[in-house]
Amino acid sequence: MKAILLAATLSLVLVSTAGAQPLPTELTQLGIIAGMPYAKAKRLLDAAGWQVKPAQGAPESLEGFPEVGCQKGGKQCATTFEKDDQQVAVRLGTTLAGQPFVQSAD
Repeated sequence: MKAILLAATLSLVLVSTAGAQPLPTELTQLGIIAGMPYAKAKRLLDAAGWQVKPAQGAPESLEGFPEVGCQKGGKQCATTFEKDDQQVAVRLGTTLAGQPFVQSAD
């Protein structure tokens, strides 16, 4: 029984990480990783001189984070940071408690 449970757990871990794409170098150099709380990632980006771009055209913003635009229901959220002539779009997920975390970026 333990072997079956272990195999099932490992398969879920492999499936959940198989589709994960690496974050842009600009983010990884700051120590930002997928799964990191958005508030921490935002602090790191701010400290490195990246400026958050206000969300435009999104039906909703994420509570406590007006710069994060979301589709109805807060399931698909994103925000953009700019520095010099560069832009990084950060896609966010939310925990069951409603806290945003970094999913991916480009």
